[in-house]
Amino acid sequence: MTASDRTLTLYDAFSEVPGGGSVAGVVGSASGLSSERMQQIATQVGAPATCFVTDLNARVVDVRFFSTLTEYPMCGHGTIAVFTWLVEEKGLEADPESVSWTLRTPEAMATVDVATRADGRPEVMLELEPTVAEPCPVGAAEVASLLGIEAGMIIEPLGLEVASSDFTHLVVQVDGLATIVGLSPDYAAITNLCRHIGADTLAVFTTETGDPGVTIRCRDFCPAVGTPEAAATGTTNRALACYLVRRNLAGTGTDNSVVIAAQGVEMARPSLIRTEVSMVDGLPTRLCVGGVATRVSEETVSMC
Repeated sequence: MTASDRTLTLYDAFSEVPGGGSVAGVVGSASGLSSERMQQIATQVGAPATCFVTDLNARVVDVRFFSTLTEYPMCGHGTIAVFTWLVEEKGLEADPESVSWTLRTPEAMATVDVATRADGRPEVMLELEPTVAEPCPVGAAEVASLLGIEAGMIIEPLGLEVASSDFTHLVVQVDGLATIVGLSPDYAAITNLCRHIGADTLAVFTTETGDPGVTIRCRDFCPAVGTPEAAATGTTNRALACYLVRRNLAGTGTDNSVVIAAQGVEMARPSLIRTEVSMVDGLPTRLCVGGVATRVSEETVSMC
């Protein structure tokens, strides 16, 4: 390794074991890299997210997240990977009671709580602003054709969940597991629709899960931002949880809800994402999303 090389560590985020969840690469000591070089590296890596740690100081971690096409303002699964790497490689403070850190990107800032589980692994929870529901400009028939299903398989209303600091999601509920397993997405058409209505991803879910410990089964189509389908997405599950609690679909009937989402099953990369939502008068006011990440491999990348 030369002085200009760095180690890229790959993680499977939101997965207890290798082979599940969503892949994120972490590059440390990246402060000297230009935006153009970061994008080139991320495109070369080919993961849904490549994360560049540019500074660590006084409980503040500066990170930049890139897909293969663009820079993300925030990234849930990337955050899980970054803070797991910081605990493993930099001795980042964490204990069973959780320690709070500030995550800072060029466009956003968030609180991250890191706790040590009984098995010694770090569990990372990212605090995010709840999404806001806006009128959805498309209906079931138009979306169904992009997913290869009948319009009657979609439970209306569709939702447009917007976060002012990062992503917008088109949320679609379908009628069951058979439907979500059988989706046949037209990625080019989904890209065009998302760009037309200002959405970043198309998130499809069902409350039929076949598992009493799981709240929803979901799939997240993200071709507009560089990933045809994501196996695990924290920011999208934030939007799904907000959609659920506003429509009384989370199943708790209290002011504090926990949504457990199974994602990535159809991609043979199963993941579990935990979202905790606090509500006042039926509206989400505070939200945390997270889980664990599993180290998979390391490789060397040139910074030049």
